[in-house]
Amino acid sequence: MKRDPFKQYFKDPDKKAKLFVFLTIAMICSTVLLTIGTIVFILILLKII
Repeated sequence: MKRDPFKQYFKDPDKKAKLFVFLTIAMICSTVLLTIGTIVFILILLKII
């Protein structure tokens, strides 16, 4: 039976917390970028930009 590298990595709570913070920041950034892109796209369609 092989060891699961994810289980080995997540045994340390500090590493688990760092991953959680990184994923949270990534989700917030992607949401902001999608919102800005949608607004710019709508403005281009309306020929305001």
